[in-house]
Amino acid sequence: MHTRNVNVKTAAQESSRKMGEGQDLASVTRERVAQVADLKEGVTVTVSDVSRYGDVQVEIRTNGHLNWRAWSFESGFLADLDSNLQDVRQ
Repeated sequence: MHTRNVNVKTAAQESSRKMGEGQDLASVTRERVAQVADLKEGVTVTVSDVSRYGDVQVEIRTNGHLNWRAWSFESGFLADLDSNLQDVRQ
């Protein structure tokens, strides 16, 4: 189950930085994805532009079929990212 923090006054999702993570998860995410050079054939990893809330979305696809997609504000995002990146390495 995925949960989201919502600012009741603006009904907008809060960024990971606002939720107290203390890190720029967009930069950490891009760095971790960039370090993976040995992907299996047909695998693509896409990191979206930073949203207006400071979050990014990551998609991992194999031959165009979606394997995994998540936003950086989701609970356990970095652990899930690392696990899914490991699964698509050679």
